[in-house]
Amino acid sequence: MIEALRQKKGIIILALALLVALVVLLTQSPPQEWDTAKHYGTVLQNASAGYLLLFFIVGVLATAVGLPRQLFAFISGFAFGVIPGVAVSLVMAISGCAIAFWVSRKLLRNWLLKRYEPFVKSLDLLTQNDAFWKVVMLRFQPLGTNLMTNLAAGVSHMPARLFLPASVLGYIPQMVVFALIGSGVRVGSTWQLTISLLLLAVSFVLGLWLLSKSAARRQSNTD
Repeated sequence: MIEALRQKKGIIILALALLVALVVLLTQSPPQEWDTAKHYGTVLQNASAGYLLLFFIVGVLATAVGLPRQLFAFISGFAFGVIPGVAVSLVMAISGCAIAFWVSRKLLRNWLLKRYEPFVKSLDLLTQNDAFWKVVMLRFQPLGTNLMTNLAAGVSHMPARLFLPASVLGYIPQMVVFALIGSGVRVGSTWQLTISLLLLAVSFVLGLWLLSKSAARRQSNTD
């Protein structure tokens, strides 16, 4: 791992610098959406069971159609604190992921096989080796496309028993990060915001390492 990271030292330093700048910008000049998220978080703190259930259902459906799961981690962290916020938002995210995956598997795969068979076969080939860690790597990236990953996995032959656990593992770092940010914003905690930055950086570096490991294995298989 150390050698792989050394080879990508320049890219990693640049990426980490960009992540630091992004988090500092977000915390110092939060986007308008954060005010909306804080409003919902405040409402949820004293909400009834019915309202909490509604929030959960909306979160599941929203993540299923591609809305940012990080937003719901922020709201949950603001409303419930770090650990409950991570748990709630993680269940919402993986439930939405499962819905998108199964819709793609049941409705898109056969249709695409009939019309775009080479595309489907290319996805099957892509997920033939190291599929678990490829999914984890994609989930680790802060700018990954959640909906496209879910749909592509459903179209491929990747089994749900592999895809969903990999997604859970890959989701955890960012859900922790944004629940920490939400909780830190609520209580004005600088240390929570700092830890969230460090975790985001660590997840990004791990994603790069997994990418380099997968590339190295593919290269050794072709030699």
